[in-house]
Amino acid sequence: MLRFLLAVAVIYSHCYVIYYGAVRDTEPFMLFSQNQTDLGGIAVNGFFIISGFLIVSSYRHSKSTLEFLKKRILRIYPGFIVAFLISMLVLGPLGTFDQAHPQGNVAQYFEFLRKKLLLLNLFTLQAPSAVLCFQPSPLPNQLNESLWTIQYEFICYLTVPFIAFFKVFRRKWVAVLVFTAAYLLLVLQASSQLFLWEGYQGKLISNPVYFPRFFTYFFAGCCVYLFRRRLQRNHLLALLALSSLITSMVWFGGFDLVAPFSLTYLLFYIAYLPHIQLQNFTRYGDFSYGTYLYAWPIQQLVMLFAGGQLTPGSLFLVSFAFTVVAAYASWHGIEKHFLKLKDNPRWLPFALFTFPVFSARK
Repeated sequence: MLRFLLAVAVIYSHCYVIYYGAVRDTEPFMLFSQNQTDLGGIAVNGFFIISGFLIVSSYRHSKSTLEFLKKRILRIYPGFIVAFLISMLVLGPLGTFDQAHPQGNVAQYFEFLRKKLLLLNLFTLQAPSAVLCFQPSPLPNQLNESLWTIQYEFICYLTVPFIAFFKVFRRKWVAVLVFTAAYLLLVLQASSQLFLWEGYQGKLISNPVYFPRFFTYFFAGCCVYLFRRRLQRNHLLALLALSSLITSMVWFGGFDLVAPFSLTYLLFYIAYLPHIQLQNFTRYGDFSYGTYLYAWPIQQLVMLFAGGQLTPGSLFLVSFAFTVVAAYASWHGIEKHFLKLKDNPRWLPFALFTFPVFSARK
């Protein structure tokens, strides 16, 4: 449920980005935090914290590194590939229908697609790039920008077998050391212009400038898992964490210094509420990943066709309704079927190409 709520928070934050064309001085949490962070950024950090916790658990319960990697591939790639292709082949062309092109501009849209780059982006888990779509919108040609974080999350997954090589489960200080190194780099970034290559766009890896941030939050979650039997769920500590987060946003401008500790503690404080059975939320499916995968292009389409009659709040309500439908279809049509293959990993090399056959047989 927490992951789903974080995905919904990203939708809400992106409504302001898509509506105004910028996040600074527009989105409520940006205004509240003195333009330090938006709600979407906080939510993404939360995703990485939870992933760090769950992925280390997944590795410990895997029989081998190969089995662990197969499980990670089955969880990330099928849903991503389908969302990437639908964005590029369906939602992007729909985005060419506007007042200047009432019949659409589909032919030119496909003509200008850079097919080799798209294939590279597809298999390296990067966002698709396109032109001539959503032209009247404040953010033209931005087809599915939310996908940019998926690559970084998968790279974080790949670090777990690496640190496990140093017997991190027996020497827990190794994970603490990795977290500390990432955190120190994040602090340097927050206090200076170190590593701030904002304009860089790589071919295989989008931009290494984000590694300190995502590694910090991912390994914060890893450390919580490794020390989970020693950490206490304490009301006073939760209050301290919340107050420090608010203080860092409102007064002294140190959100990046405080959040890796405070946000991490608050997430697990909520996750382990004793009287609320959060795990029952997924009895109809895990819609968090699909929500994240499809929200942006749906928001762009709603903005394109009805933006003149909407506010950021109503844009959120309309796009959220459509996104939940897409997430439901993604889980029941794609994701859960591939997750069943975790118990039959020998089928993995064929699964991504023969899904209709497997689905029909089942």
